[in-house]
Amino acid sequence: MEDTIVKDAHVLLHPIRFRIVELLADNPMHINGISKAMGEERRLVSYHLLTLEEYGFVNSKYEISEQPKSKGKAIRKYWVTDKVNTVISELKKI
Repeated sequence: MEDTIVKDAHVLLHPIRFRIVELLADNPMHINGISKAMGEERRLVSYHLLTLEEYGFVNSKYEISEQPKSKGKAIRKYWVTDKVNTVISELKKI
């Protein structure tokens, strides 16, 4: 169990990934919104989102955009899972 927490903490506590999780904790976002809010390149954010999703910290799904610039296009929204809070609370216990 502790090995898993250490591994999860290593993934979650990377500075860029942790900033992504903090942004997504407030509301689900599209990758362009995340990269703009962070001031980071889209491909870098994409890499870290894939890692977070692989380890179960974020989920995503495609939606049809209602935004004027991208109305009618399929966009992928990301949001955090309960695993974020679980790992953080386990770390506080250790």
